[in-house]
Amino acid sequence: MDARLDAATRQKIDDLARHFHQPRAAVLCHIMHRGLSREHLGPLDQGDVQGQVRHLYLYVPSDLYDHVEKAATAAGMNIAPWLRHMVRQITITDFPASWQEARSEKRSQDSRTYGTRFMLWLDDPSQTKLRQLITQFGASKAEMIRQLIAQAEPEDFPPSWQMRAAVLRGQQVQNKAMRHVQEPRRSCAVWK
Repeated sequence: MDARLDAATRQKIDDLARHFHQPRAAVLCHIMHRGLSREHLGPLDQGDVQGQVRHLYLYVPSDLYDHVEKAATAAGMNIAPWLRHMVRQITITDFPASWQEARSEKRSQDSRTYGTRFMLWLDDPSQTKLRQLITQFGASKAEMIRQLIAQAEPEDFPPSWQMRAAVLRGQQVQNKAMRHVQEPRRSCAVWK
């Protein structure tokens, strides 16, 4: 779908996507669904373009697109003005509660700052401790775990881990020495 939006309307889509940590397509699909579900008590404004049109190419479900096209036609307009009108009418409170909750949790896993993402399974005592720390410091789970990792020193870990690490280092040294001994000797003859 080519959503032809004026600069202000396009900016609103971008702002909502950033606010909710959602793709622009998800934001626009929600707006389209909401526009289809509302009863319009008055005429739709024609969604006049305010400034230069900016194209926003998005994938939306074909059935949703078809419904929007029918609704726009029934309102006596094309999809672009219908969509611009719906974008202008929507407010932050019109979005699902789950989006509001996710926003309030500061979902740092959506951040592009960090290059690695992993899932962590916690036992009950660890989960309880993490919740206590989050409550005490008002930080997200990800921020809390990053801080703990950044502060960790080798001596902070159990003695059994220290011994296992020493054994592994010894094995690595031994394997390296064995590879060096087993490497075939290569001779190089120089002909004059």
